[in-house]
Amino acid sequence: MAISFEESQENLENLISYFRNEVNKEKRNESTTRLQLIDRLLFECLGWDRSECKSEERFDGTYTDYSFHCPECLLIVEAKKEGIYFELPLGANKTKYDIQYFSKYIPPVYAAIEQALQYCQKRGAPFGMVCNGHQIIAFMGSRVDGRPPEIGKALVFDSLEAFKDNFLLGWQCLSKDGVVHRRLSIELQDVTIAPVPEKLSAKISNYPGFKSRNSLQTDLQILSDLFVEDITRISGDVEESEFIKQCYCSSGALSQYAMISKELLRTRYSVIFSKVIEGPNLQPATTKKGLNPELIAKSLSKRPILLIGDVGVGKTMFIRHLCEVDAKDVLDDSVVVYIDFGSKPSLEEDIQLFIEDEIKSQLLEKYRINVEERNFVHAILHGDLIKFEKGIYSDLRNNDPDAFGKKRIKYIEERLKNKDEYMLKSLNHIVKGHKKQIVIFLDNSDQRPNSFQERAFLIGQTMAGNWPVTVYISIRPETFYRSRTTGTLSAYHPRAFSISPPRVDEVIAKRLQYGVDILKRGVGFGADAHITLMASTLADYLNILAYSFQENRYLIEFLDNVCGGNIRLALEFVKTFIGSGHVDTEKILSIFRKTGKYMVPLHEFLRAVIYVDHEYYFPQASVILNMFDISMPDSKEHFLAPILLAQMERWAQKSALDGFVHISNIYEYLQTLGYHPNQVSWAIQRLLYRKLLESATKQNKPKEQTAVQYSDTTSYYRITTVGAYYVKRLVTQFNYLDAVVVDTPILSYDVRTRIIPEYSIEDRLERTKIFAAYLDSQWLQLPRYDLPFNWPTMRTRLNRDIEYVTGKIYKREDIIETD
Repeated sequence: MAISFEESQENLENLISYFRNEVNKEKRNESTTRLQLIDRLLFECLGWDRSECKSEERFDGTYTDYSFHCPECLLIVEAKKEGIYFELPLGANKTKYDIQYFSKYIPPVYAAIEQALQYCQKRGAPFGMVCNGHQIIAFMGSRVDGRPPEIGKALVFDSLEAFKDNFLLGWQCLSKDGVVHRRLSIELQDVTIAPVPEKLSAKISNYPGFKSRNSLQTDLQILSDLFVEDITRISGDVEESEFIKQCYCSSGALSQYAMISKELLRTRYSVIFSKVIEGPNLQPATTKKGLNPELIAKSLSKRPILLIGDVGVGKTMFIRHLCEVDAKDVLDDSVVVYIDFGSKPSLEEDIQLFIEDEIKSQLLEKYRINVEERNFVHAILHGDLIKFEKGIYSDLRNNDPDAFGKKRIKYIEERLKNKDEYMLKSLNHIVKGHKKQIVIFLDNSDQRPNSFQERAFLIGQTMAGNWPVTVYISIRPETFYRSRTTGTLSAYHPRAFSISPPRVDEVIAKRLQYGVDILKRGVGFGADAHITLMASTLADYLNILAYSFQENRYLIEFLDNVCGGNIRLALEFVKTFIGSGHVDTEKILSIFRKTGKYMVPLHEFLRAVIYVDHEYYFPQASVILNMFDISMPDSKEHFLAPILLAQMERWAQKSALDGFVHISNIYEYLQTLGYHPNQVSWAIQRLLYRKLLESATKQNKPKEQTAVQYSDTTSYYRITTVGAYYVKRLVTQFNYLDAVVVDTPILSYDVRTRIIPEYSIEDRLERTKIFAAYLDSQWLQLPRYDLPFNWPTMRTRLNRDIEYVTGKIYKREDIIETD
């Protein structure tokens, strides 16, 4: 439980009284000092919680007295017995001294500081402190500006009274909040961090540039947008049911190309459900036998049915297949309303109105039911109109029919203003009059902000509870968990079904073949000779891709892992390749037309995906992350992300929590390698942003209680297929290093002068070799531990890929694409 500033002040007064007591001034040894004085100072006067402290933490044969974790190790305290004290010059009232002062005048104290500094530097802890129970010396424990910590300054309180007189300063710098916010760095004026060297991109005048396309590439790109994504969106000649039947792939099949274990793939959504949270058990929407029969409501449900799946896994395709194929016999005899939140409405306040307008519009277009038509309105308000005719205006019916008619119309208008009530009556009328069940799908709310999703769910819940309808809502797992624990869903117990991604190779194969079939039929082209000609060219290109994805396992391996179950992204990659300015389209078509086949190599496909529309690699636009980027001028940081990912995979194989690892373990491991907490935080955020890591959407508790009891707000992470592919494959690809070299700060001045913009493939190969050699030299700066990521091994594979590309340039047939 956190202690307030005021409580800590009062506790300090009590500690001073205790310390002054003659009875307690007997000579104390180190353990007694810790028990009686230092513990009280840290936990009662500085407000640290004991759960955040590890005592006697062992590392590399040494033990730290106290190490404080939040969750990274931020502060190490070296405890000394009371007899080791220091004296400052008479009349001194300063609180800041050079650490070298103690080296020159008080060697025993400096020895304690040196010992604490060694602990801090080995663990990457930013702050250190030496304390004997009534005197405090706090300092920077490790630095990232290239200067040794021992030449810096220290915050000094030479007595408990001095600490009391400057308590606000001590609290701001040494309490938990103060340490987390790095206030000691600011107080010691030690926050300046040397900037990393300028990247090569800063020297390129037109960076990132745009890659020009010739007319052939431009036309292919336009057509690919139409035929790879969804032909039914642009051509009325293609029936949606045909597209669904030909292109749909069932969800849940586990890929043979995934670079993490199948057990981790199976537990994709399990972390959002546990006994800790009261609610439904998650069921798969499809099983080996087909559609889960419990998914189709036999009768009206008063609770919405949730379809839970990550972005891009195919929730929309699943719903369309459900309506057109799986449950066609049931839904054909129902009134089905499909509401797409993909682009509208723009404001949360408009959701209710948007839904009502969509319901009215689709009832009219699909079922010819006009809820605003006169006879329908009169039928709905039949009971109300009878009451009106017997009401206060009944005398006008015979005496003044015109006035009565106007009053009647006004009465109807007033009834229609209550849109919710009128919609309820309309739907009840449809159910009773047409003898049909009404099913409403609320789809793609997960493409909108979290608050929008919760608002959409709340409206869906109200609809299911009050209207005679069955409501299906598609939602993301993390949104479900967040709302389930703290938000909109916390008061409800909905039924939930998971939508797992289909196999990406099957989706790509079916989508490409369907595009070829449609192009052969000439659907939707009319008499435009140019479009017809280009359609023939696109058909050739789709055939090339279909053959390549069938024969080249490296392509499917790339898509399957880097897309991480996001089928929408996989299709986007295919569209990016078709018509890319980075691909020699004419060469590919020429070889195909001469030989009847062409297999796209991985490096050719990879180049299009990395650069997208730009001349140079541009991290803000590319979905590909630069693993070797650094935030500080530290050579070890080039390998921080690869080491972290490889270690996460090691942990995932042993984790009892579906592969998840607590963030404190991440910080602790990387800090033992000498990485600063700021470097670790920066790496984690980048890896999360590009989906190389994923966070748990619920609090996972370790099965065995440890010395540290973590709060419910702590985080767990695990590696994804994306992250596994990076450390096992991508970093060994010439095209990857060739791209990210422009975005990587080079710490060596000599190498920096040799890394320049290059355009020809021969020059780019040479530049990549220089960059790889530079990484070799930086790897040597890492401590000699059993690291989970081994750059020399990756370098050997990189050399093979460089040899492969070189062989392709010089037409050598003895070189084949390898791992």
